[in-house]
Amino acid sequence: MRPHPEVPRVDHWPQALRSAATLTGTLVKCGPGLRPVAWPETPAARCAAIGGQLSDRYAAIEDTAAWVWGARRSPGSPLRLATLGGRAPASFERRASEDVLVSTFRLLPEDLVAIAAFAVTSRARTAFDLLRAPTQFGAARRVACRLLFVAEPGSSSEVRRRARGASRTDRARIQRRLSELHGAAPLPA
Repeated sequence: MRPHPEVPRVDHWPQALRSAATLTGTLVKCGPGLRPVAWPETPAARCAAIGGQLSDRYAAIEDTAAWVWGARRSPGSPLRLATLGGRAPASFERRASEDVLVSTFRLLPEDLVAIAAFAVTSRARTAFDLLRAPTQFGAARRVACRLLFVAEPGSSSEVRRRARGASRTDRARIQRRLSELHGAAPLPA
């Protein structure tokens, strides 16, 4: 069996070449980036489209990770990334000023999935982060969580297990949102 080639990145192409390729239909929008039209919009293609921001020092998280997994139509703005290794790199100041929000919380190896050369939080971790976030839990996030649960059997149980170790506030928020999604059983105190 032949290995699948990696989706080509075009973020390093000169702007004039990207514009011309977009006008001719060779490149198409993929989130805030571009992908070759011949490549279907898959998690690998989405990662390659934001590869310039994602690089090898960051992992896609929250809404951006949900988009990579195909559970959201948009990666959100700003893109949500977390540093790998739990430390902010030297370029952290510059990155925070772009259309990228970088968090420095620690991700465990089991929280991450490698897609080509990029890191993304697992579907279960992505759903947990969306359910735990103190920001609004609107229709797009509810749909994303449902799609993440369907795509990865057992992820709903994993989110419940993880929530038991969360703070009281986060646990209550996750429980309330899980109940909104599918009438989940209460989490133990």
